[in-house]
Parts: sequence; C-alpha cells; structure tokens
Amino acid sequence: MHAKPFSIALALMLAGSTPLAAADDYTAREIRQPIVVTVKERNQVLFEMRELLHGLFNLHLALSKQDFKGAAVAARPIGALLDKIPASLRERLPEEYVQIGIAMKESFGQLARVAEEKKDMSAVQAQLAESMTYCSGCHDSYRFEVPTVNPGKK
Repeated sequence: MHAKPFSIALALMLAGSTPLAAADDYTAREIRQPIVVTVKERNQVLFEMRELLHGLFNLHLALSKQDFKGAAVAARPIGALLDKIPASLRERLPEEYVQIGIAMKESFGQLARVAEEKKDMSAVQAQLAESMTYCSGCHDSYRFEVPTVNPGKK
C-alpha cells in the first residue's frame, strides 16, 4: 500500500465507522454530507454505481476461479466512476469526494497490477480490501440529494 492512499483509507475507516448517529428513540439521524444534484445527475451517478457493482461481481467471479487475468480486466474500469460523472456535477463536488474518487481509481488500478503480476490470491484480496474502503468511506460520508420543489411557493 502506498502511504497516501493508505492514510486516506485509514481515515475513511475511522471516520466512516458510524455513518448514522443514534437518537433517543432508536431512529437514526442522517449525518452524511449532502451533494445537491438534479434528478438526471442522480440517475447518472446511480447508474454508474450499479455498473461498479457489476464490475465487483465480475471481479469476485474471476477470483473464485483464480483467473487473475480476468480479475485484472474486471478491476480496471471499476475505479473510473469519477471519470464518468458529468462535468456540470464534477465541478460542484466537494474536494474530499474527488480525492476519494482519485484514490479509488488508483487503488483498483493497483489491484489489476497485483492480479496480473503477482497472481497471489492473498495479495489481491488485501488490495481489494483497501479498494473497498474508498467505496465504504464515500457512502458513509456523502449522499446525493435532489431538492424537493414546493409547488405552493414561488
């Protein structure tokens, strides 16, 4: 692990370990930072996240067969979510969100290299665990929010 991605991953694990603060009545209070988006932007991001999930499925399937080449092929596009976000939204994203996206892309690229070069299941799994900290950290820290429109007010 590189020092900077590792420190980001560690910070995300520590900061993101309690995404919801419990209230007295056992309901949860949302504490993730909202990112205001349009319906179209939200749908695009959710589509890309589903694609990321499909990539993780393909990665796990390849690893279950000890197909390191297949794992590398599956891993490379997983981290490219930030690249696919529309420019109009990307410029409004918090800097920390962007940094998580960059670190995630680098981490999945490293996973592909580890799979191809080392062909070692333990090393690939360790890299996958680091990569997943970026996914978890982002989901623990941010939420996409579409403002509600009140038709009674102008």
